[in-house]
Amino acid sequence: MVAAICLAPAAHAALPLTIITLQHRSVDEVLPALRPLLSPGGQLSGINDKLLIRTDADNLRQLREALAAVDTPPARLRIELRTDRVGSELRRDIGIGGEVRSGDVTVRLPGQVPRRGASVDIGGVRAGVGESSRSMRRSGTQFVETRDGGAATLFVGTSVPLAFHQVFVRPDGVRVVRGTVYQDVGEGVLVRPTVVGQRVRLVLSPESSRQAGDGRIDVMRLETTVEGRLGEWIAVGGASAAEDTRESRGVVIGGSSSADSQSDAAFWLRVDTVGGARD
Repeated sequence: MVAAICLAPAAHAALPLTIITLQHRSVDEVLPALRPLLSPGGQLSGINDKLLIRTDADNLRQLREALAAVDTPPARLRIELRTDRVGSELRRDIGIGGEVRSGDVTVRLPGQVPRRGASVDIGGVRAGVGESSRSMRRSGTQFVETRDGGAATLFVGTSVPLAFHQVFVRPDGVRVVRGTVYQDVGEGVLVRPTVVGQRVRLVLSPESSRQAGDGRIDVMRLETTVEGRLGEWIAVGGASAAEDTRESRGVVIGGSSSADSQSDAAFWLRVDTVGGARD
């Protein structure tokens, strides 16, 4: 349904107001695709299922052509998520252990000497230094189907049990409640796709989480909007985390260890129409 209304002289009085009723899509879905095409001095807004346009005849014709490509029945979309994660850890251990005797006095040094690395023996005492490193690379792909303009969540990971306890002070005494909750740990993303011709606009919130050595869960999250062509992998973001730990053993002399770790995660998305590419 289309209506053209000429208003009395005022701001933009030379431009008629055209009202277009949308058939398949919402105002929020079509406005981002039409606004870049609006001529300078024109106006474009919407309410409910109506578009309100003030512009010249040539630009109105251009907007109608673009709207015809956007205001279509929502297509079924297949969304693929690929996550690439790499990490590394460098660990250093220092230990001094053994016994020192002087007459009737024996001093025991409680440190543990690293099994690998350099060591030196001085009397009954051994001192050693060890260093080790490891690297990790992990990638995964998953997919889900949704409609154009809908939302989908993709997640790869596992559920980790976390124990908790709560203390309630009541008039009749103190009550302690203990239990276990489960937290999802892994990589995932919430995606809202909108297709315009052969291009797709994605509003997404990728997330990466992992369980640290002390039991806590580290979460990396971002939110962004990206665009790309249907059928092509789109880089949508990444995240990095670093951790530095130190541990000492013994009161004065014993041993110590340190570890430096780094992890990076990258997210890629590809969107295709189900049943073939759109013309």
